[in-house]
Amino acid sequence: MPRTTRMLRHMTGAERILEVLLTRRSVSPCRLQPPAPNPDELDGILQAGLRAPDHGGLHPWRVIEFRPQNREALARCFEQEKLRRDPLATPADLKKAREHATRPPLLLGFVVSPRERSKIPAREQWLSAGAALGNMLSAAHQLGYGAIVLSGERCFDETLARQVGVLPGEYLAGFISVGSIKETPPAARELLSQSVWSCWQGSDALPPGQPILPSERMPGS
Repeated sequence: MPRTTRMLRHMTGAERILEVLLTRRSVSPCRLQPPAPNPDELDGILQAGLRAPDHGGLHPWRVIEFRPQNREALARCFEQEKLRRDPLATPADLKKAREHATRPPLLLGFVVSPRERSKIPAREQWLSAGAALGNMLSAAHQLGYGAIVLSGERCFDETLARQVGVLPGEYLAGFISVGSIKETPPAARELLSQSVWSCWQGSDALPPGQPILPSERMPGS
């Protein structure tokens, strides 16, 4: 039995809130179907993003919604971007590029908008934007939807960025697809907390100039 499953079995009450985070995973657009989140649910997803840690309250990000009536126009933009990147793209390649615009029930562009004249370092603003994005994905999961963020080379195409409304000084970080899950994705790979965990031993315990070595493993590992 996966470790996460065993953990969830022993959770009660408020601890069950962790289930939202421990069971969230990305769901490919090909596994999504309508209905998409309604306007109130979308607002809740955005509000979750606005609750992310944000030094200075800058909200250095925004989203662009691509509504169904404009998807064919976006598909043409994706097709043109693919041809700029690969003039020898096959009809199958172009069809796939178009589907990236038309398939998701809900499609959002996630834009990072650093405030250049702010005293808050740019790296902290990027961290805040990433935290907001994570909150939004978790909120979609909590509401029962599947979601994924896809980036790729098209996000670095300046022409496409301008076509979809990204302003100078902003960055198109990716496209968020959200919808009802029609096909459950494979189980996520279990990862050990020790892979990202360490414990500082204190600089006073080290001779001057000696590097800090990785800490001992978690007890019981």
